[in-house]
Amino acid sequence: MAREISSKNFTVRFSDCDNMSRLRLSSLFEFLEETAIVDAEQNGFGIWKMRELGYTYAVSRMKLRVNHVPRWGETLTVRTWTKDFFAHKVALKDYCVFDGSGKAIAQATSSWLLVNLRTGKSEDPETAPFLPELFPEENALSETLDILATPPDPKVVLTKEARYADLDMNGHVNNCRYVDWAMDALSLEELKKRPLRSLQINYLAQVPFGTSVNLVRFADSRHHAYIFGVSASDPSVVHFQTRIGFSGDA
Repeated sequence: MAREISSKNFTVRFSDCDNMSRLRLSSLFEFLEETAIVDAEQNGFGIWKMRELGYTYAVSRMKLRVNHVPRWGETLTVRTWTKDFFAHKVALKDYCVFDGSGKAIAQATSSWLLVNLRTGKSEDPETAPFLPELFPEENALSETLDILATPPDPKVVLTKEARYADLDMNGHVNNCRYVDWAMDALSLEELKKRPLRSLQINYLAQVPFGTSVNLVRFADSRHHAYIFGVSASDPSVVHFQTRIGFSGDA
């Protein structure tokens, strides 16, 4: 009997919301992360079992497209599944978010690296001792997530230092925290005027405790803001890239 696609229910809490009673994008990313953990457990290779075998999965790229930003008190269901492997390098995982009436309000696609904890290097996920069931016919978002080209006119708008509250169980800044950092580089005024439509984030280098990261904002395109996280001590090191889309484009 075929396994069903994994899902998890959430209620948008007061602590999940921003100053306009809307679900913060970082909180939505946390919902996706929690559902991915449920999916791994249901596939038989949860976090602790993988660690016992010397492996972990790490998200390397993610794109989220939002049709409706939920507000305080709304109920959501997140579904996730692995749809394929790509180039013997990454596992491709998609998500779909539904509101309480069953309407799809957001979709996401992502790529994940299988990391050998002994070597610190990624390995072919297709050769892992634990393989997820694939759903190649299910596509939430079909596009390929590429490295973002560097736009013109870079300006450091903020500097963050990785502290206790930013870290997760892997000992470095959690992938959802980068979303907060990128959003902090935007003004409240522009967030009021320009409803969010999408966010793509590429995770390029881990940020350990105590590391200082400059948030570099580039010239906006018509519908996008570009914010990169660059090492404050070595500008050649880019920790992450984000492209934030506003209504009118994806």
